[in-house]
Amino acid sequence: MKNKLIIVFCTILLLMTACDSQTPTPLRATPTATLPPTSTHTPIPTWTPTLTPTPTPIPPVVVSVTWPEQVSALEAPLVIADVIVPQGTPDVAISAKVYDPRSTIYTTFDLVRQNGNRYVSTTPLQLSLNAAVGHWWLVVHVETELEVVGERMLPFKSVPLEFRALTETLPAGVTLHVPLAFTEVITQGDQFAGGRVWQHGNGEIALWWAPGPTQALRFNNAIVMLEATHDPDAPPEAELVEETEWQERTAFLFREQWPGEQGGPAEAWVIQGSNYWLYVLRIRAVGTETIPALMQEIGTTFAFAEE
Repeated sequence: MKNKLIIVFCTILLLMTACDSQTPTPLRATPTATLPPTSTHTPIPTWTPTLTPTPTPIPPVVVSVTWPEQVSALEAPLVIADVIVPQGTPDVAISAKVYDPRSTIYTTFDLVRQNGNRYVSTTPLQLSLNAAVGHWWLVVHVETELEVVGERMLPFKSVPLEFRALTETLPAGVTLHVPLAFTEVITQGDQFAGGRVWQHGNGEIALWWAPGPTQALRFNNAIVMLEATHDPDAPPEAELVEETEWQERTAFLFREQWPGEQGGPAEAWVIQGSNYWLYVLRIRAVGTETIPALMQEIGTTFAFAEE
């Protein structure tokens, strides 16, 4: 038994010796390929443009013109324009022109602002007694940098006038164009000596006649003839303006101021006609401070027939 243990022990010892004497084989590592570094993709930044703020649209200037389709010398209309201007914008300048049927400028107007948004011409359109018949045009101009909307070119027609037939009323050889629409307020005398007074609106025109001294017209005779046409209960104040001529005939021009609510300024000419006849031609305002332009034009139609 002891021998068997020795044999086993010796066998184990030999095996251990054999293991210790064997040269170990070094392990060779298989080289691993080095991969290039993976590039990280950096995205290109997207350009976002800075947008310019869109301005708020400015509303246009709105114009509405009040104007008749027909105009007569007897009724002088004002140019009226209602103008709506956007809030925060300055006031606009407005003017107007009137063109006759020949496309010629007849007159111009400046419009001034009244209450609110209303603009009104400083003077009315006064057509002449013999205004051309046909199509006329009113053109309104708005001075602004903004857009303008609304009708600003308005056509209209002139209304021809009818005149009174005065051949059997006035002395022979004189004419005066008085519209038929005028109201005759005073009728005195006959063709030898008398007078007629006509009114319309806020104006009046009068013509008086009578035989005078058979000599050249002098101031003292002129003042006597003038005062004979005054209202004795309420005579006007009169002052001489100048000695002048009317159609190459001697005349004296007087300026008068008539009293009362129906009073007003007046101009009167004392004129010496054929055969030493004397005439008083007067135009005056009725209840206003300005003699109407229509009366002034009618006054210029007083004429003597050519001899």
